[in-house]
Amino acid sequence: MRRRTVRRRRRPSAVVDAFALALAGSGLGMAVVNARHVHPLRAPTHPVTGPVVVLVPARDEAEVIADVVADLRAQRGVADLRVLIYDDESGDGTAEVARRAIDGDDRVVVIDGALTPKSPGWTGKAWGLHRLTAELSDDAPDTRVCLVDADVRLAPDAIAAAVAVFDSLTDAPGPPPGLLSVWPAQIVGSTLERMVQPLLFWSWFSMLPQAITEQQLRTSTAVANGQFLTTRLGVYRDVGGHRSVAAEPADDIALARVFRRAGMRTVNRSGGHLVRCRMYRSGADLRGGYRRWTATEFGGARGSWAVVAALLVGHVGPVARTVLGPRRTPATLALTMGAVGRIIARRVETDSLAPSDVIDAMAHPVSMAAAAALIADSAVHTRAGRLEWKGRSIS
Repeated sequence: MRRRTVRRRRRPSAVVDAFALALAGSGLGMAVVNARHVHPLRAPTHPVTGPVVVLVPARDEAEVIADVVADLRAQRGVADLRVLIYDDESGDGTAEVARRAIDGDDRVVVIDGALTPKSPGWTGKAWGLHRLTAELSDDAPDTRVCLVDADVRLAPDAIAAAVAVFDSLTDAPGPPPGLLSVWPAQIVGSTLERMVQPLLFWSWFSMLPQAITEQQLRTSTAVANGQFLTTRLGVYRDVGGHRSVAAEPADDIALARVFRRAGMRTVNRSGGHLVRCRMYRSGADLRGGYRRWTATEFGGARGSWAVVAALLVGHVGPVARTVLGPRRTPATLALTMGAVGRIIARRVETDSLAPSDVIDAMAHPVSMAAAAALIADSAVHTRAGRLEWKGRSIS
């Protein structure tokens, strides 16, 4: 008689272990690869030549606007520097605080947004940047333009460093440069910030091989951080500027995709010691911010819920397997690789590593659970049409 071969089915727990190991292992491997290519900004060895304009959109930023004005006035290595600040109908005296901080420095000008109220169909930030670039109608196409958020803090060499990196891309092989995204080192205060803010840098750093994707024009691999962008005025105009992303809640990534569709590459670097940002000042602000920008990140509600499931199974699930499962080694290995990947990413992001960063990385599953909750919250609010930011509906 022929013996029947019985095929053993893999237990669901083994599938979960394999998925978690693959996710953590690929993330760690990508972080190691990207650490060799994505470098923090460094002070340039030579001054920047040619005009540079910094555009700062601001709405209800009285708490931080004086700091960024002081930082911009203290920039060095840029002989021809101008700063335009757009006060987007703030209700907290942002413009008055900014003008006091300017203190007669004629390189810095505040534009009153009440004279050109936001048009329907635009997000506030896109409108502010659109109005600021309208002020540059007489500027030459080769003028370098830095788009900087009001809550960003800049070391004296930050603008010169970003412009020098962007200029260097012109001579590099591959498509012509369109957009440089500088990722500020995220300053964290509250427990919730510590859990989720380092994930902003880690999320793409552990997923996309930058040495390859920077040479390609695929929109699916485009990432950007609108806190600090650098481009050239001529190419920015050619792609339509922020008019091309007027209604996009995540205008930074949308703008990067526009550049790639136009045949220009987009590049990412970390701010390191030169560029920092505390993005949110409270848990409520953080939740509101994540509702806004994750609403369009994953291709709609189905994509959002799929990401939530992947985060919980792949990054949170190993904790339960370690505590309750009979075979704990795969889960423990996945958790270890996840933490090491986080440490590498944070080291590149900040150009340093504090003991608190290591502790936060060890709590990576908690971070991923919080991220899953924030994405789910965004999906629910998006479906209900209740998205808003700084008092304006963006649904």
